[in-house]
Amino acid sequence: MKLTDAIRQYLNTLTAIGRSPHTVKGAKSALKELHLFLQSLDVNHIEQLDHDALMHYREELAWRLTPKGTPLSPRSQSECLGHLRAFCRWLVAHDLVVGDPSAKIPNPKKPQQLPKAILEPREIRKILRQPNMSTATGYRDKVILEVLYSTAIRREEVANIKQQDLDTESGYIIIREGKGRKDRVVPMGENVCQLIDTYQIGIRADWINADNDPHLFLNRWGQGMSPNAIWAVVNKSVKTAKIKKPVSTHTFRHSCATHMLKNGAPIRHIQELLGHVSLETTQIYTRITINELKKIHRQYHPREQDK
Repeated sequence: MKLTDAIRQYLNTLTAIGRSPHTVKGAKSALKELHLFLQSLDVNHIEQLDHDALMHYREELAWRLTPKGTPLSPRSQSECLGHLRAFCRWLVAHDLVVGDPSAKIPNPKKPQQLPKAILEPREIRKILRQPNMSTATGYRDKVILEVLYSTAIRREEVANIKQQDLDTESGYIIIREGKGRKDRVVPMGENVCQLIDTYQIGIRADWINADNDPHLFLNRWGQGMSPNAIWAVVNKSVKTAKIKKPVSTHTFRHSCATHMLKNGAPIRHIQELLGHVSLETTQIYTRITINELKKIHRQYHPREQDK
């Protein structure tokens, strides 16, 4: 049976059994979108419906943008998948397919909680000015802070940077076995690359045990710094800058992503930068910018002043 015929019969059944016009309208819209997507995969008959095709559809929902250009919310994605599952159950109940191809299609994950703090660009600049660059450890700390903000990588990833993983001429770092034990390539700004070059040639080269340890950042004993030591560098600079917000190394990561999104960076590029497997995880930064936009709207929109 053609997919279009099955969808039409299903919608007629919903009407016949007394489902609300709202439910029927929602099912019709969702299944129309499903049909258009499956057509792109050359799936035109219900016999061709399988788990793989429907997983592709679920992935497409995760990437889909609304007319306003924002990612489809997990709730909207779940509604689309709910109509899909109801349709597949109907196919099984009427012996039109042998097994339910939607049985193991997972729902989108619930959005993560918003970060406790996002630093303003002026606060970032204040923190970055704190290390004493006239000393070797101060210069090293300055580079650590700049790398954290420029690349948005995790503190474990900063601690694990090897010199051979850097290409300052092209401007990128290879992150080896990041979260999920996956490698990725992360871009660096030109200013950070210059700082790293100066650090490697003029500072690190004279560090104790510098020739025997491959890590970019070394502690006082000439060994690779631990993730906790990276955090200590951030904590010291935040306290010296007298920033009252709860700041961690992850705050630099959140702040970098939020600032780039505010400046117009596509959310898919933010996803790649952060190394998120799912776009759903990255969508949290869209929520942050929308919340700020709502505050501005309440403050400046004429109708909000009429209350």
